[in-house]
Amino acid sequence: MRYFIAVDLPEKIKEKLKEIKFEEKTANVVMVSDFHLTLKFLGEIDKTKVEIVKKELSKIRIKPFKLKIDKIGSFPKGKTFFKVIWIGVMPKRKIIDLIKRIDDALVTFFEREKIIKPHITLARVKGVKNVTEFRKIFDLQIEGSFDVVKIKLIKSELTEKGARYEIIGEYQ
Repeated sequence: MRYFIAVDLPEKIKEKLKEIKFEEKTANVVMVSDFHLTLKFLGEIDKTKVEIVKKELSKIRIKPFKLKIDKIGSFPKGKTFFKVIWIGVMPKRKIIDLIKRIDDALVTFFEREKIIKPHITLARVKGVKNVTEFRKIFDLQIEGSFDVVKIKLIKSELTEKGARYEIIGEYQ
């Protein structure tokens, strides 16, 4: 199974993100069904490593902080080719510090994050029909903020209907 560490979002933020619509005439996209802020993707790991991760995450203490929704962007960042559409968070420094603490706790078992770009994935792009119209998505302004009080270890199972998530542990 695949695993990752994330911050779950409150329902009020998830509802705002669900309001973002991609018109079919501009692109073929698959919306994410369960929004979260990924802190570290662990990939395929066995049960022994899962237990080690749980033990190491339990040592991390989180001092609650607030994040605001930022601008919409894409991977790769480009003018005509898009694979993933995401929305950022700010202040970036606080979430980056948390990601580095997670990296420090797991450095014996996983590589450190090389590029840290805190974001919430909104959609996966299958094809763009009208680039000019599609790019208007980047002009949307979404407002909202939320408190980060805990992190979660999540198991991800890919199915024909998309990813199915199971929370394995919560850490404060």
